[in-house]
Amino acid sequence: MYKVLVVEDVAALRQHLIKILRETVPDLQLVEACNGLEGLKLYRSEKPDMMIMDILMPEMTGIKAAQQIWSENSRAKILFWSQFHKESYVRELGKIVPDEAIHGYALKTESDEKLMHAINTVLVHDNSYIDPIVRGVQHAINIRHGMLNESESAILADLILGLTDKAIAMRQHISVRGVQNRISSLSDKLVKGLDIHAKETAGLEIFNTRMRIMLEVFRQGFIEPEEIDGLESEMASWLARRLNFEMPGSEKK
Repeated sequence: MYKVLVVEDVAALRQHLIKILRETVPDLQLVEACNGLEGLKLYRSEKPDMMIMDILMPEMTGIKAAQQIWSENSRAKILFWSQFHKESYVRELGKIVPDEAIHGYALKTESDEKLMHAINTVLVHDNSYIDPIVRGVQHAINIRHGMLNESESAILADLILGLTDKAIAMRQHISVRGVQNRISSLSDKLVKGLDIHAKETAGLEIFNTRMRIMLEVFRQGFIEPEEIDGLESEMASWLARRLNFEMPGSEKK
């Protein structure tokens, strides 16, 4: 039987997470906490197999609680379940996760199926799990040539997430025009280095800025190879609907 400690300050979200946990791992003992400090105390007393924790909580943030736990047990399993993928949080976490720690970062904005996969990966299979969106932010942080600033990395992460310009503007508290200006600047940085032949071959002239960024996301390694097929299919469907354009090599039905 596995013992899991759930630390989430919003009661409805905590109950939803518990429901998903019970569906994912039937043989389960659950312990609950509603803030970071209580979660830290319960971790020490209950010694769970895994802790699932929000990042922003009262009393103590999830990052601070994890820092305390990993200082005492570097092999503790912690799966962060958060709505945030801001560069500042990803960078802060990157500084405290021990090399030997099995950990994860799942987004609340993703599907329950992805959350189930993250739980299974970390708890049952003893492997780390990082959501592709968060991994994209990690790659952005590590870029050395043409380093993206924090606002550009945040825009990139939101674009990969599939948010509209208006939604990004609301999340980042800037105007839609400001979002579009940052997308344009980001696009210039990401497509820099593609030669003219590559641009023509890829047909970048028929893509809007959002599609150009997605193509370069593939090239830069923001997304793993096994994830590309599905995204390419989505891109082809988008082009067919919005631009009445057929991807090269596809056959008309």
